[in-house]
Amino acid sequence: MKIYPTVSIIVPTKNEEQNIGRCLKSIKRQKYGGKIEIIVVDNFSEDKTVKLAKLFTKKVFLQGSERSTQRNFGAQIAKGKYLLFIDADMELKSNTVTECISFYLYPIPYTLYPILALKEHSQGTTFWGRALALERNCYHDATWLLGARFFPKKDFLKIGGYDPKLIAAEDWDLTLRFAKAGYSTQISRISLITHHESKDSLSKLLQKELYYIRNIKNYQKKHPKALTIQSNLAYRLAVWIKSWRKLINHPMLTLAFLWYKLTVWILWNIEKFNENR
Repeated sequence: MKIYPTVSIIVPTKNEEQNIGRCLKSIKRQKYGGKIEIIVVDNFSEDKTVKLAKLFTKKVFLQGSERSTQRNFGAQIAKGKYLLFIDADMELKSNTVTECISFYLYPIPYTLYPILALKEHSQGTTFWGRALALERNCYHDATWLLGARFFPKKDFLKIGGYDPKLIAAEDWDLTLRFAKAGYSTQISRISLITHHESKDSLSKLLQKELYYIRNIKNYQKKHPKALTIQSNLAYRLAVWIKSWRKLINHPMLTLAFLWYKLTVWILWNIEKFNENR
């Protein structure tokens, strides 16, 4: 008889009152034979995020200042043998935790020390949300863009957790550090995380992009070769061309996300130009 270990699911939040209930409900719906601990680490929200989170778990904590710090705090206090990190705008399928644990209870032969990445399926309700979801859904098989989310706690702490100096690409960085230490990254075969795209206006979306562009340089210093691959336009174009059947059914959304990605690319190059002046 298999003994199912406790899994701690850690959710960092910041003004997520529109998303947190749906996210935590999906955790409560897990069909898992063991115990699931829910830990919400909030970055001093100014809305009802904390109040809503307390309807689902007593373990709601205040901690800043970015996701890496929040996640590391949650990992330190977690009681689970395994850790799963998701964001408030995500929703889990009911069998997600069971599938993750299966990689450890029924390990793949000759695969040592696995960490797990979960494929995502994006959904949007606004025009720009649907456009960005269409683009992201082209990357289901683009493993070079996936960051791991599920870890044995002892290994997560041993490797040092998320780098608190990174505001952007912290999940890529952690996955690469695990790989360097000899861990293999496995990818979910069944469960997809549903990622609900932001309802923000175009101007707010681009403001966020600019914020991450200005902070990606710390990741670039640590992993210059990896970022070259992950941001390579040729790779992206190849993925989009491969997904042409999906894109041709949504011509307006396709044109919208192509314009959006072009705008982000221009912002990126403006920032690089200003830094080199």
